[in-house]
Amino acid sequence: MTKKKLLFLLLAMLILPAAAKAQNPILVLHHANGDTSEVELYTMPRIVMTADKMQIKSSVLDVEYDKTDVLQFTFKNVATGISTVQSEMAYRIDEDCITFHGVPEADAVKVFNLKGVQLPIRLNAVGSDAVLSLAQLPQGVYLVSINGRTLKFVRP
Repeated sequence: MTKKKLLFLLLAMLILPAAAKAQNPILVLHHANGDTSEVELYTMPRIVMTADKMQIKSSVLDVEYDKTDVLQFTFKNVATGISTVQSEMAYRIDEDCITFHGVPEADAVKVFNLKGVQLPIRLNAVGSDAVLSLAQLPQGVYLVSINGRTLKFVRP
């Protein structure tokens, strides 16, 4: 075997395990004193909160912390399964109406008062926009639900 091939083989043996190791999930603990500690995981842990303790158990980890010591914990290198993220809801509030951009179906818009009562409203469809006239609502604070997203507005 030539020296170049041997050197390449040794480098590959050193680099590949390090690259594979970087992909394992990591549990990051943020402590009250400002420190963080990271624990590499081979399986997702079971995290149990008791009255005064935080217990973390997995196939490679079994630790316990006082709850007052751990401010928060996060994970690195963990796939979430989220494939897309919706951008913010596009709308425009004018003096007398709210225009919801890209809402082709007026049925997708629901208006609620602060007591949680859905209000009967009429929307005007303008192309791919839905327009809510504020003239039909008395003064107050309202919540608008559009496809699972919520907007709060005030009718002066």
